[in-house]
Amino acid sequence: MDHIELLQSFLERCQSESGSLAGIGAAFRTAIESLGFRYFACCAHSDPRDPSGAAILLHNYPAAWAQRFRAAGHLRIDPVLRLAARTPLPFFWDAAFAARPITPPQRLVLEEAAGYGIEHGYTMPLHAFAPPDSPRASCSVVPAGGALDPRSYTTVQLLALCLYACAGRARIQLGDAPSAQLTPRERECLALAARGKTDWEIARLLGLSQCTVHYHIERAKQRFDVITRIQAVVQALRSGQISCADGAPK
Repeated sequence: MDHIELLQSFLERCQSESGSLAGIGAAFRTAIESLGFRYFACCAHSDPRDPSGAAILLHNYPAAWAQRFRAAGHLRIDPVLRLAARTPLPFFWDAAFAARPITPPQRLVLEEAAGYGIEHGYTMPLHAFAPPDSPRASCSVVPAGGALDPRSYTTVQLLALCLYACAGRARIQLGDAPSAQLTPRERECLALAARGKTDWEIARLLGLSQCTVHYHIERAKQRFDVITRIQAVVQALRSGQISCADGAPK
């Protein structure tokens, strides 16, 4: 599977489904299933019963679990959402909650979720794409079973960030694309990073040192005011400074 072609296909479907949250969610589900994930939940960390209509909530969790989650008031204590609100970096549930203490009620939330097949998840905070004064947001995915290609987790980060941006345009106004402009070398490095290349691989392809590649990617992150290279790639895609075809093998 060509992961960058999968991303391109998802972006095209989002454009064709402009204004339709259900259509965008269906496109995301199709994309992640091809990567080996079964469930997803992309949401703002606000009460889903809030009638204001401003918060984004897209998921394909079992209806019985969604109903139980709301009825039990798990939103207030869910350890996944609470951790996602405090960190900018993605995390695996198993590793995160083995390394830090959580309360018995929080442990119960995880155990109840596992009973519905919601376990061994991976969560990506979406803070960089949240509008000012909006609640924190995140996207979680749950594998269908078995070990996945590590590239699937890189690709799903890109997909999740694009999902949130597209859903935001359909639901609320996120504003124009970033005005920060990349240098030609920064665009080259990010285009190759979008294809899953490491700094070492990019350096080989461009005839640069690994340190120089790292410098260009760090500068791109600073220009976009983001924390990870995945976020920088998505910002560059959204602003039209790179495309999914850039950096493709000749």
